[in-house]
Amino acid sequence: MSLPALNWGPDIQPSADRIVASAAHLVAGHAVLSHSLHGNISIRLPDNDRFLLTGGGSLAELTSDDLGLLDLSGAILGGNIDPASHEIVQMHAAVYRRRPDIGAVVHTHSPYVTAYAIANEPIMPTYEAMIRFDVIEPVPVAAYGPRGSERSVSNIVDVLTDTNKAVLLANHGILVFDSTIEKATHLVLVLEEAAQFTLMAKLVGGPKPLPVEAIEQARARRDEFERIGKVQVATADD
Repeated sequence: MSLPALNWGPDIQPSADRIVASAAHLVAGHAVLSHSLHGNISIRLPDNDRFLLTGGGSLAELTSDDLGLLDLSGAILGGNIDPASHEIVQMHAAVYRRRPDIGAVVHTHSPYVTAYAIANEPIMPTYEAMIRFDVIEPVPVAAYGPRGSERSVSNIVDVLTDTNKAVLLANHGILVFDSTIEKATHLVLVLEEAAQFTLMAKLVGGPKPLPVEAIEQARARRDEFERIGKVQVATADD
């Protein structure tokens, strides 16, 4: 049942705006979504006990009125959740319950990662960009369960670890999560690239794994650049 939309207060509106920005970024993301623009996005609120979730199946033209407010048990506290979207509530809630470090969850049917999901094949961390986003273990496949079923949710929890950031949903799509919604959104794009490039690499000799020392070097370089921060070059007028 659709509940009346909340007049989001100042404690919730900033999070709602970040979901809207995430959806717009994915919709504009050079075919990172399926043709239907299907997906759902959630963000944990600062109180850690509630989250906002997109209430419909499409991310196109999303506004802050198209969100539902839920607690970590999956109970709807306000806003709007379409009947069909009730099926995905527990998929998001389970990640928040299992991983208190996670601040946002994104689910898409991105074409190349979904090809891996349909094949029930993990995505190996052979693409350097994955390493730079701390995806240093294979993206696992959660065994198939009918959408929204208790089995589908338990299968996701079964492959969650303390460190992974994505799970392929067998024959369905992908679930991506990170500490912030901005990081989770960008990781969707990175993993779609990884899946595409890995499939292409299979045509020219196959993807080659990165040695452990190369992984550590890539992460060290990333950390070094982050410490340097943004550098502004002085101009002649300065």
